Amino acid sequence: MTPIRALLEDPAIGSDVVVLYRVRTAADAVLLGELRNLARARGARLHVISGRTGGRNQPFQPANLLTLVPDVAVRDVYVCGPAPLTRAVLAALRSLRVPSRQVHAELFRLAA
Repeated sequence: MTPIRALLEDPAIGSDVVVLYRVRTAADAVLLGELRNLARARGARLHVISGRTGGRNQPFQPANLLTLVPDVAVRDVYVCGPAPLTRAVLAALRSLRVPSRQVHAELFRLAA
């Protein structure tokens, strides 16, 4: 979440910002207070998405992503997270025909 937090602090990003924060449980949402404060100060929208992925809970399926960010195809999209999350988001963005020049992804890997 640190790279996304840094983007929220960057005035060059603009004011129409949407952050999707994926966690298994609300207790796992590190930096949530800071993110809420930054989002409030910028007028950004912050969506905390919790719960295990599976069955009916597929937050990054294209239709679900469009529900949260209807204009995703015209935005720059920054993705940072574990490989399965990043792959799911990138697949949804391709399905939604978000131009690759607007997609910026960074894979996150836990140290072994």
